[in-house]
Amino acid sequence: MPSGTTLRDVAKLAGVSSRTVSRVVNDEGGFNEVTRARVLAAIEKVGYRPNLLARALVTRRTGTVGLVVADMTDPYFAEFADGVQQAAHSRGLTMFMVQHKDDPEVAASALDQLASFAVDGVLIYTARGDVGAVMAHASAGLRIVVLDQMVQVAGVGSVSSDILAGAEAAVLHLADQGRRRIAMVGNSNSAQSPLLPRRESGYRRALQIAGLEFDPSLMVRGLPTIEGGRQATSELLSNATFDAIFAYNDLAAVGAMQALHASGRRIPEDVAIVGFDDIALCEALVPPLSSVRLDRRHLGECALDLLDALARDGRASLAPSVLPTQVMVRASSALV
Repeated sequence: MPSGTTLRDVAKLAGVSSRTVSRVVNDEGGFNEVTRARVLAAIEKVGYRPNLLARALVTRRTGTVGLVVADMTDPYFAEFADGVQQAAHSRGLTMFMVQHKDDPEVAASALDQLASFAVDGVLIYTARGDVGAVMAHASAGLRIVVLDQMVQVAGVGSVSSDILAGAEAAVLHLADQGRRRIAMVGNSNSAQSPLLPRRESGYRRALQIAGLEFDPSLMVRGLPTIEGGRQATSELLSNATFDAIFAYNDLAAVGAMQALHASGRRIPEDVAIVGFDDIALCEALVPPLSSVRLDRRHLGECALDLLDALARDGRASLAPSVLPTQVMVRASSALV
């Protein structure tokens, strides 16, 4: 069959009407399983590919979803995107992905582009907690689910891991191991965010619960990268005495481990360390890195479920979903 095959070509081969083929392609019902199988076999044989834009005019759905993340060089976002793509594929959806590098203007531009592609909805990690562009597009009818941020606005969904509780549990784990000078390698970008930094809040709350005084000299911030973690830990080593580190994410924790090894500190004998996100790399490190696990697959599934709910009622007031976290204890924080 030559290129440019049409719906009529499929109908002729299957021995049905063009309208029946359209119903099968758009899953509108009004046909039995025998007819459906015959149409699908004809589609496969002639290599017919539906025109998504034409179909969207009828169904008001394009079968596409956008994912906007901060940084694809961060394994957390890469692993999360893979989970969302698999979940989207199982629902018959195609995923478009954009990164914004924590720049609110780039994030706003990404939403503009995805809206112009008429995606059925967008899942987004906002840049520095800025929801201005999200609200503008949601008001214009774009279905949006905000990730890892609590948003309670009609027409917008949100799903988040319980980051504050995860941070608190990580620091309490270090305290339970007998650590009394617990430092934190935070995220320098958090200072530019209007949101309360939940990891830092969990860190401070855990210190209070454990009866440990907050020492400003034990709080340093850097970029949430390996180099950022290495530089922040080098600063700690120069200015403070500590026996444990809670790191903003696993990449910063890896940098911290490098700085500690370079200084001759043993992990965990001299300094225990816990990261955040539990990326696949954690178990491959020496020693394996303890980390706060976020259920990325469940997070993606819940976000897609919220998009479905918004498709049924675009102005629905959806309660934010909060998913539990878990501290995965490994040799970097506990003497075996």
